Amino acid sequence: MLNTKIEESVWKEMQKVNFPIDIQKIDGIPNEMGRKLVRTDVGRPLGIVKSKYKPILHKDAFEGALQEMVNGGLTLDNAQIEIDSYEHGAMAKMEVLLPEKQVTIGNHQLFLKYVARNSYNGRWKFQSFFGWLNEVCFNTLVTGQKLAYTSNRHTKSFDIDQSNKKIQNAITAVTDETERFKNWWDKIVYDEQIKNLFETTIAKQHLSKGSRIAGISETNKKQLAILMGLYHEEVAQIHGKGDYGRNDAKGSLWCAYQAATAWSTHLSDINKDNTKKYLIQVERQKQVSEMIETSKWKELENA
Repeated sequence: MLNTKIEESVWKEMQKVNFPIDIQKIDGIPNEMGRKLVRTDVGRPLGIVKSKYKPILHKDAFEGALQEMVNGGLTLDNAQIEIDSYEHGAMAKMEVLLPEKQVTIGNHQLFLKYVARNSYNGRWKFQSFFGWLNEVCFNTLVTGQKLAYTSNRHTKSFDIDQSNKKIQNAITAVTDETERFKNWWDKIVYDEQIKNLFETTIAKQHLSKGSRIAGISETNKKQLAILMGLYHEEVAQIHGKGDYGRNDAKGSLWCAYQAATAWSTHLSDINKDNTKKYLIQVERQKQVSEMIETSKWKELENA
């Protein structure tokens, strides 16, 4: 069970998302076509949902996740728990930093971090994942381990308790991922290899249907320049200054990973309000987690 100190701090954070909701009929529209989900304490509609939609309360999802962490052997005594909501409470996230669960990669100290997201407007499924926070640069290090992620639609068959029980397996999976990190720290790569990696993954854009060559992928040159700049900064900090930009300039795979997570965490190139920035952050983190599972990445990893 959660101890009294944790229960008090969680209770304070949980009040940010602890409000009543109700699914109500829309006048003149059959239920099977859609109903409105309303925040009843202020009478504000939060979204339109389908007949199969099953709401999962933010509070229930987050409290259940914390309890499963304890059941999985994690200590929450010094955990830093932060809950935020967006769009008047229609979307919410919980982040839990677990400083007692840490690992050292090279001269970087990493702390275990858990993130959960939920929504009442269909923007997010219920999603949760474990990753690592790098103390040096405060990057959130996403993992490619599928066991470390859960993602479920809000349908009548969805059981939040069963979803949260996967947390115990996820703790093991994300800890095992650190062995890959150690390999990346030592893995020498060259500028041309990292440029090609970014060009074919997170700096690749798909042209829209209305464009002149619809359906074709091309490199987002601005994004590539930002990523390579971040990569060279990481190389300079870890390996010392050098003649970066040459195709044969040396770095490490860890530097490429750090550049990608800096791009997905800090959004220094984005000038939008906090809600939109967070949505962009979510999408970028997904792209990074997919990048480290591509054949291109694994070729470098296993070379």
